[in-house]
Amino acid sequence: MRKIKQIGAFCLVATLAVLSPGMAFAGSPEFARTAEEWAGLQDNVMEYGELAGLIHEYNVTVQKNQLDISDKKKDGRITSDENAQYYRDAASDYRSAITGDDALSDAQNAVGASNAAAQADKNVEDIRVYQITYDQEEANLVTTAQTSIIFYFKQQYELESAKDSLEYLQAAYDSAQAKKNLGTGIQIDVLSAQKDLQDANASIEKLTASIEETRQGLCIMLGWKYNDTPEIRDLPTVDSKKIDAMAPEADQEAALQNNYTLNINKRKLENASSDVTKESLKKTIANNQQNISTDLVKSYQSVLLAKSSCQQAETELELEKKNFNTVERKYQAGTASRLEYLKQKNTYNTKAIAVKTAELNLFEAVQTYENRVSGLASTGG
Repeated sequence: MRKIKQIGAFCLVATLAVLSPGMAFAGSPEFARTAEEWAGLQDNVMEYGELAGLIHEYNVTVQKNQLDISDKKKDGRITSDENAQYYRDAASDYRSAITGDDALSDAQNAVGASNAAAQADKNVEDIRVYQITYDQEEANLVTTAQTSIIFYFKQQYELESAKDSLEYLQAAYDSAQAKKNLGTGIQIDVLSAQKDLQDANASIEKLTASIEETRQGLCIMLGWKYNDTPEIRDLPTVDSKKIDAMAPEADQEAALQNNYTLNINKRKLENASSDVTKESLKKTIANNQQNISTDLVKSYQSVLLAKSSCQQAETELELEKKNFNTVERKYQAGTASRLEYLKQKNTYNTKAIAVKTAELNLFEAVQTYENRVSGLASTGG
């Protein structure tokens, strides 16, 4: 087991030391989750459905943000007025540091005072803005973890395909070499077959390294050490009911209500005091709303395209299965060569991997749509 729950009920993880390699404290008190939930997060297994929980409890950035929110509350920076006063106090401190003894230092302090005072005058942040901002960052981290683990499996499938091709490519090279030795082949065919074999091996090496890099990144993001070896469970299958239930028009209200950036800007508008700032934020909010609706429709269209591509891949696999069965029967009957058989087998395996990859693309498209509805729809530049 590589994680240990936080023992102090109200202590943040960032204030505590890691006990031993690969064992990190959680960011929430023990009572925040059930024993069953903690057991799932603390085992040495990486599951797609637990990514959000792992990010919330063990991601360093999330823990740092939790500590920052706590510090702001301790510093009395809860309302926008209190936050503005924080900058005014900073400006006063800069002015107090101007002594007349050091021209350069005085100039730097004068600039610092001016900047802090300007920040106080235009301040629209409060503890709520900071909290939504950090919630958005956490949600984006979860999305990154989701994308990374999907990419991990895509690479695994690509590696599987590359390894499947080796037997055929080796046979093709051996055949080209044998024909040349018999005087029925030419050197360029040998060199071409050799290059194909070398390229496949190079691809396998590159993919193996990339998969490990992806795995290490996931480990660090989710609370393990980079060299830990948690079991990475397969992704859940695509839920067709989710696709059938998608309706951008109906989901638009939730996407607008949940959107982090839009909620941040709405809160800033509530806190704004100057007319210029208010008008600017109103225009930004209107633009946000329009872009959220557009992005949701685009995400839905991506789901439909991924679904169509998945169906096409399945159709192509069925056709290739028939071709493979035909060649396999001929090979067993002695009317097809081993090279012909291996070539057709490799083609069939490639199509099978294409189906798996298409299913992952569909799964990712569905997840992206759901994330858009949950608050991460693009709000524009």
